[in-house]
Amino acid sequence: MTTSSPYNAIASALRRSGDDFTDTSRELLADLGYRSDRTLAGQTGHVADFIEQFPAPHPGTASENNFAQQATFAALIFQVTSDEIEIIAQGQQLLFDADGFEQGLAQSFLFMAVELKGTRYPRSQYISFTREINKRFSAPTVVLFKTADDLLTLAFVHRRMNQRDSKRDVLGSVSLVRKIDPTNPHRAHLDILHDLSLAERLRWMNANG
Repeated sequence: MTTSSPYNAIASALRRSGDDFTDTSRELLADLGYRSDRTLAGQTGHVADFIEQFPAPHPGTASENNFAQQATFAALIFQVTSDEIEIIAQGQQLLFDADGFEQGLAQSFLFMAVELKGTRYPRSQYISFTREINKRFSAPTVVLFKTADDLLTLAFVHRRMNQRDSKRDVLGSVSLVRKIDPTNPHRAHLDILHDLSLAERLRWMNANG
């Protein structure tokens, strides 16, 4: 497959997929413009540890149990803050004032890597998994899934402010970019990933702000 700039870097990052899914995810996100040194130390990647460390408001649900049964790995990749995005937008070198991950930091968003034991999941399953993860965090959480046959799915939830409690968000619809083949990515997937890159998001916000 022949790709043209600026898709070359994205296609190359997808093809570099290796055994360490966290590193692979970090490299792909870097090519999309998302970088941060805010990581969470001491993660094991075990799904049970993730569920224990970040409990849901109402634990033990069927959704949580299904996620625990289907996921074989779950780890936060990094946290990006609004201050860091502003620095990127200004074209400056990315510098960080904070030392690490802050669970209570609302002016930010998270990226997470999840490996699944199966090879085929319907949209409803990905939506359930994504919402199950996001309800554990105050910050929006973008999830990169990998199935047993190495296909990737990118997922994120649209949030809105809770009208009764301004400190809480209501989880809305879930957007998915499904079945991305790292070895031979479809042009439509490259188009979408390019549109989701930080440079394109900032360009859109400047044009529509």
